[in-house]
Amino acid sequence: MKNIVHVIPHTHWDYEWYFTVNESLIQLVYHMDEVLDSLENNIIDSYLLDGQLSIIEDYLRVCPENKDRVEKLISSGKLLVGPWYTQTDEMIIRGESVVRNLNLGMDIGEKLGEVMKIGYLPDSFGQGIDMPKIYNGMGIYKSVFWRGLSKDKCSDRIFNWSSEDGSKVKVVNIKDGYFSGVELVEGSTMENKESAYEFTKIIAKDNNSTHVALPVGGDQRYVDLNLKDRIQKANELLEDKGYLFKESNYNKYFNDLENENCELKEIKGELLCSEVSKIHRSIYSSRYDHKLFNDKIERRLIYEIEPLLVMAEQFGMKYKKNLVDEVWKIIIKNHAHDSAGGCNSDKTNKIILDRFEKANELSYTIIDYVTRKISESIKGIEKNDVVLFNTLPFSRNKAVDINISTKSKYFKIFCDGKELEYQTNSVTKEYLGQIKRTKEEYEKDKYYYVTNVSFQTKMDPCSYKLIKVIESEDIETNNKAKEESFIENEKYLITLENGKISIKDKESGEIYEDCIAIEDGGDEGDTYDYSPAYNNKIYNLNFKDSVALCNKGKYKSTLTVEGSYKLPYSLKEREKGEALTKLKYKLDLVLRKESKTIEFNMEVLNNVLDHRMRFIFNSKIKSKYSYSDTPFGYIKRETFDENINTWKEKGWKEEPTPIYPMLSWVNLHNEDKSVTLYSKGIKEYEIVGEDYDKIAITLFRSVGYLGRPDLIRRPGVASGNQFKYIETPDSQLLGKLSFNFGIEISSNFEEANINKNYQKYATALSYYQIQDLNKFTSTIKYFVSNSLSKDISFDGSIISLDKCKDIVFSCLKKSKDHKGYILRVYNSKDSYIKDSGEVILTKKLDSLKLVNLKEDTIKDLDTKEFILGEFKPKEIKTFKFNFK
Repeated sequence: MKNIVHVIPHTHWDYEWYFTVNESLIQLVYHMDEVLDSLENNIIDSYLLDGQLSIIEDYLRVCPENKDRVEKLISSGKLLVGPWYTQTDEMIIRGESVVRNLNLGMDIGEKLGEVMKIGYLPDSFGQGIDMPKIYNGMGIYKSVFWRGLSKDKCSDRIFNWSSEDGSKVKVVNIKDGYFSGVELVEGSTMENKESAYEFTKIIAKDNNSTHVALPVGGDQRYVDLNLKDRIQKANELLEDKGYLFKESNYNKYFNDLENENCELKEIKGELLCSEVSKIHRSIYSSRYDHKLFNDKIERRLIYEIEPLLVMAEQFGMKYKKNLVDEVWKIIIKNHAHDSAGGCNSDKTNKIILDRFEKANELSYTIIDYVTRKISESIKGIEKNDVVLFNTLPFSRNKAVDINISTKSKYFKIFCDGKELEYQTNSVTKEYLGQIKRTKEEYEKDKYYYVTNVSFQTKMDPCSYKLIKVIESEDIETNNKAKEESFIENEKYLITLENGKISIKDKESGEIYEDCIAIEDGGDEGDTYDYSPAYNNKIYNLNFKDSVALCNKGKYKSTLTVEGSYKLPYSLKEREKGEALTKLKYKLDLVLRKESKTIEFNMEVLNNVLDHRMRFIFNSKIKSKYSYSDTPFGYIKRETFDENINTWKEKGWKEEPTPIYPMLSWVNLHNEDKSVTLYSKGIKEYEIVGEDYDKIAITLFRSVGYLGRPDLIRRPGVASGNQFKYIETPDSQLLGKLSFNFGIEISSNFEEANINKNYQKYATALSYYQIQDLNKFTSTIKYFVSNSLSKDISFDGSIISLDKCKDIVFSCLKKSKDHKGYILRVYNSKDSYIKDSGEVILTKKLDSLKLVNLKEDTIKDLDTKEFILGEFKPKEIKTFKFNFK
């Protein structure tokens, strides 16, 4: 019986890279004409357009006259598209973003005729642990990828890959990359029988089936018009060698695999190994500014905007789903693997940054408008009143900071009919009249005060709360900063002595002496990878010679540490040991009343080239494993890779440094205690120290090239463009950089609580004040607006997960068909949950369905109660419901 080589014509179309999306659009327009002509004239039988619909959308925007041709070819199965909108990064993009990406791509593909139901990611830098269950939730049971698989995980190229909940996809691992078949059509391989046979043995190596996949294509590659001739030539040469080449596609290939029904190995887990391909295990810290922007917008969409609009619709405001989808589409364009990684030219990164700016403006303005509209429509609302919004579906009891504008310098605040004690953090005097040439011309009676206050109040899930502000003539309560060196709350005591920060955990009595450090080392890598300088010097820095100020209050205390570090300006100065450039920093450590999270807010004025800066916390927990969140769960990773000393001899593509991605948190724990570091935008960590007890998070990297050859961690040719140095001075990230993260010390590791606590930490309580003094609290505050036609009178929660146990909130939004609401939750544990509790609603249910990630109905549920039921390990559940 012959082995069948499935020759699969395709192109890999990077949405953007060292070129911009605008530059590649020109080639795309003409390329697509070539594709359509070739398919219609049977020059090729079928063609895979890289599994992403964004490029089809771009093409049809420019060439709408060809829509009928595109639809006909897609419907006939000749032009294969989808399932993605853009080919996502799998490591640093949140689960909701991945789901929305697939939904967007599949919806567009289905409208055009048909979508390829194969999880096709030929170039993503590693395969995420949750992908099988995400695929299954979208009705996808097959997958094709290249990077990340190691031989010790699976030496076969065809296998089953499963998640902890039992979800499973049949995988084809591309041999030697998506471009491995180019030799067939343009090389000298098929000139004689011997070379043709050698080439075929190479492409069939490790193939555990009589069917071999041979992708013929490459980056932005043209249609190979000679494909049929080259296949015929190959078959003439190999007629007696047991191989038959045939033109094919992945749909046909998987069908033949199904018919063969060969036994396949079963594997689980994350695939993040550099044995057979580069994996770029430190790309998670490239272009920190982009990662920060993306994380902020993702969190705002998932935890604020979508739940807020569900609330608003109950008050009479229409849920503008298409507007929210527009924001999603903008940032999903930035989730393509190169775009998300930041391994692009500066001009491309500027376009990515522009998209983030647009999405940021749209997203924060949605919150500004909706909170204002609701607030101004509340029955009995009065001047100066403040409305707080909790958009998370669980209760919160947090010390919050808000700005209050008043004519008088002094005021009292009331909540639920009782006077509320508050802490004044700062007061500024502002002018509300028309601006003049000089301030001396301003009218004295047209000044007002903006006071930043902190206070604590309990918020019900998905609800608002009215805070009444009554102006008065009380004594001033403004706190004064003091030159002290300690702060404390019920949970922690933090001290600064001789440049060393120590933390006492009051619950356990344990003291973490000198537990915080800043590490700075040379980086002779590129935008793909960190790599230490060939002549490196690492600076381990504390806070010596800094200035410390304390601002203490009942609800919030801040220890501010300011200073500068002397560092080498360049790699040349680092090699010489010259550290003459002052890099200024400011670190705020914040403790809030009753909070178990220590907040760190840091600013750095980066004026140094080619370096990596990390924050290091000594947890005092010796650990062989670290724990971090994934799109829909968490993962346990080894803190030390045994291949670290032998990878070069084994021929690995890059050093297996235990640098790992994180979405929101990283944890170390043992039987006695647990330390979790929360992040807002920082995406990379490593466990360091002789005992692997220190958590290092990469604050940022400064590098000046898209790709460099012969890195210490990645020898050989440059990543990206191998034939030209592409300078990226913007990727040096010169200027002010801000970092926000937190640390929580507890007695045990409970992953569901960690996720909930993170969501509380990372999600602001939105607010709006009824006042006409300050017309610029938001950009659109200046615009006039009518209140809603019906006064809002509401007390309680729209929806509450307070009675749910051990599950993690993922999203609350309008359904795709606009006919209901979607609640998605998941079990982050690797064990069964027998009873996950009940969702509490203020209105009675009209319908309740269990649906998949594509929002197709799995089954109808009883509407008497909203019971979540049992959960398999790491299982995702999506519910569609509507109110009567």
